[in-house]
Amino acid sequence: MLFQIAFILIFTSLTIVRVYYRIVTGAIHDGVFTRREGFFPVVLRWILGLPLLYATAAYAFFPGHGGWMYLTPPAAARVGGVAIGAFAVVLIVLVHRELGSCFSSTLVIRKDHKLIRTGPYRYVRHPMYSSYLMLFVGAFLVSANWVIGLSGTAVIATLMTVRLAREEALLVEKFGEAYEEYRSSTGMFIPMTHRIGGLVRAARNALG
Repeated sequence: MLFQIAFILIFTSLTIVRVYYRIVTGAIHDGVFTRREGFFPVVLRWILGLPLLYATAAYAFFPGHGGWMYLTPPAAARVGGVAIGAFAVVLIVLVHRELGSCFSSTLVIRKDHKLIRTGPYRYVRHPMYSSYLMLFVGAFLVSANWVIGLSGTAVIATLMTVRLAREEALLVEKFGEAYEEYRSSTGMFIPMTHRIGGLVRAARNALG
């Protein structure tokens, strides 16, 4: 029961944060998706999102339903999931706060769009994606529901691959060399990973 309550609180907090920032930034008027995203990635996310929605509702409101979806992790793992989920929500708040009016849930470059390099963006270029990946890892551990873990991770994976490539192309088109420099000095999802990539490239050049 306590883990169920924690799960509900995490997703309720997330919903409040998302709705609040969509309203105050005007993103509430944005569409569900844009043509830039392409038809296939959007359809794939909807297909993956259906089992996620079902499993999330089942655990939150009908915990005795669908026993086949549940694993039996140790209590320590579930407590860790609560901590990961709560941290992810806090990070999502920080990301939204830094984005301000530049926030959009779709692939949109606004007229007054700025290159954000403060807060979490000082260390990684796409902390929103990292946050949601952590959120679903935490949700999986808290709920012990493998459908939530698998479908949630799959949804984020489509965003972190297919959609992200188009997002980076838009940012390069908008900011040019400034974004190229920013990209060379930050990790994509994890801090410091750009240095590892630089070392690998240097090693290859030295060997080549």
